[in-house]
Amino acid sequence: MKRLSLLGLALVLIVQVGCKKDEETPAATDPGESKTELLVKKFTAAPVMDGQIDGMWSGAKRLVGTAEVPNLAARNTYLNSDGQGVEEGLGLFAPYSGETYDFTMRSGYYGDKIYLLIEWDDSEDSRDRQSWYFDSSSKTWKQEHKYANAANDKFYEDKFAFLFPIGDVAGFTSASCYATCHGPAAITNAKDKHTRHYLTVDGEKVDMWHWKRNRGSYAGQVDDQRMLYDDAAKGSAANGRKGDANGSAGYADNKVTLNNGVTDVSVPKYVMPNTTSYYWINSDDIGTTALEVIAVDVNGVLTLSDNSTIDPNGDAGFAQSIGNKRAPSVITSLFTGARGDIDIVANHTGSGWVCEVTRKLNTGDEDDVIFDPTAELPFGFAIFNNAAIAHGIKTNLTMKFQQ
Repeated sequence: MKRLSLLGLALVLIVQVGCKKDEETPAATDPGESKTELLVKKFTAAPVMDGQIDGMWSGAKRLVGTAEVPNLAARNTYLNSDGQGVEEGLGLFAPYSGETYDFTMRSGYYGDKIYLLIEWDDSEDSRDRQSWYFDSSSKTWKQEHKYANAANDKFYEDKFAFLFPIGDVAGFTSASCYATCHGPAAITNAKDKHTRHYLTVDGEKVDMWHWKRNRGSYAGQVDDQRMLYDDAAKGSAANGRKGDANGSAGYADNKVTLNNGVTDVSVPKYVMPNTTSYYWINSDDIGTTALEVIAVDVNGVLTLSDNSTIDPNGDAGFAQSIGNKRAPSVITSLFTGARGDIDIVANHTGSGWVCEVTRKLNTGDEDDVIFDPTAELPFGFAIFNNAAIAHGIKTNLTMKFQQ
């Protein structure tokens, strides 16, 4: 009996000590947040690239901010993509000017790679990028506007961009992306609503990461680009923004010029018959579900590579703005070489974007920034919400690595 009592007492003590230990286990420390600094956490493992927020991200400090679309001054009267005059005084980024986009960014590094988690509010997954529609009055195929003229005239894809200086770039630490953006004075004679990116000091270079929702969809890639010097005296022709020197872009225009028996007209190069609400054509689909347009007649009727036809007349599916049979503007394929260094998994949750991005710390490419864990790096970030050019900008950001 005595031995049983001692055993019972021991069990009670074990339970009590165990409970006390659980009670004293401290809660996970909130790493906090910053409005200017992205602290790259030293991970003990790589995050799973699935567009979901794994628990390991909770230990990374949050960079929180708001990107705002600036109200850039207008230049002289210019022509939009339809060749129509737009009166002087309209901002270059209208009708997006003043829009704001709240975002959160976290980062970590493990092995030879850096990882970024980017979240921002966006109620719509914008994919309707300059879709082809049929104008029944002129019997011709046209594309939705690239540059919006009104709030209900936006037909583009969601995008984001990072700018990282490679070495010293004049003015970048304080101005970030504004240091590379020139206009409107330099582009008075340009005919579209855009500014030009270039550097004013020969030999300087900026690494640009440009994610495009449609054009990066094929294999989950971010377009790896660069910004270089150009001569401002060229005016609207000055443009230092280019793809990295090695490799090629993973997309092409879905467009071809054919003669309709009277004149040359532009039409989609490929279509997917009996398909609705599609916004890009993967190169793998060509010849199977995507058929080539080989002819068009004066009434806009398309003849396809299998000798079938598409008559858009009287079919609301091809109507401007609302038609669900409108053809996409882009053909997607793999980014190659240095253009394909950056991987992404992008997930639209219904209320916003969750994007996980990764790249090697050092790609060995002279057009890419080297992420040195011992050094701080200024950078700029921008969000394009259903916009070709107008973007919300967040400047004066710094990346710092946890040791």
